[in-house]
Amino acid sequence: MPEIIYTVPKDEKGKELVTHGTSLFPCEIYDRDVHQYITNEIPPHWHHDMELFLLIEGSAHLSFADAEYDLKPGEGFFANSGVLHGISCLSGDVCHYHSMVFDPIILSGASGSAYDLLYLRPFMEHGSPVRIFRPHDNMKGDVLADLFSSAFDACASGADGYEFVVRNLLSQIFLILKEFSDYKNDRKNSQQELRMKQMLSWLDEHYMEEISVSQLADAAGICVRECQRSFANILHTTPIRYLNRRRITIAAGFLVSTDMSISEIGLCCGFDNPSYFTKQFKEIIGMTPKVYRKKYNSEPDDDSPN
Repeated sequence: MPEIIYTVPKDEKGKELVTHGTSLFPCEIYDRDVHQYITNEIPPHWHHDMELFLLIEGSAHLSFADAEYDLKPGEGFFANSGVLHGISCLSGDVCHYHSMVFDPIILSGASGSAYDLLYLRPFMEHGSPVRIFRPHDNMKGDVLADLFSSAFDACASGADGYEFVVRNLLSQIFLILKEFSDYKNDRKNSQQELRMKQMLSWLDEHYMEEISVSQLADAAGICVRECQRSFANILHTTPIRYLNRRRITIAAGFLVSTDMSISEIGLCCGFDNPSYFTKQFKEIIGMTPKVYRKKYNSEPDDDSPN
């Protein structure tokens, strides 16, 4: 399966820009491999939509603001609205997954309805941000996996009336999630998640500039040590290493979507030295910018030796 390259476009606040589904039925399913993303990972991001994820084959590592988990085939997770999350591979072979990303309005209906006021809104604001489900756990993990698979298949079929089937199955999933949710957990007060969102969005605004860890820490109103600790605890890397990977991810997108020279791309992505850009690109992507462009773009090569 791996070959197609996907990215996760984000706005200036780090919110994913992808529209999931249509205005008539805002729900989208994805049958992908994490290796199909640049740098073999789905970078930290968040969206208003809720998400259900089931690992089909391989092994995956999940990173959230307050926790991290490893998944095996048949295991999955639910991410509440607005939850910062990222996914990486634990092996070099296959990391095949199914996911469904949907607007909570599918379940809540019109604003101000009983579904909205009594159930969805309290859950989105105060319910558990993340739920990991595994077969044979004591919180109906096997039931959640089966319901999700049925909803995924119904959405994939596109059969007449599939929207009713998907909404019904998602409603059953929601009631299970609500049953086991910890409403003592006020998600609005997750300072660590808020600060990380602020820092990631600041980096996305300034990645083309010369950046210091001190500037990044100031963006979230914290000290340098706390900034470094947050990146280590949540993303398991340093701020500068994350910045370089983010810059390379953006550069890879430019290589296949523009006719800019490799040197120009490196410069606009924050690399003043073309040789250093090529070195970082090869370390992170596994090939030089020139080879990458030739592999994923049918446009003629530029004159750069990189």
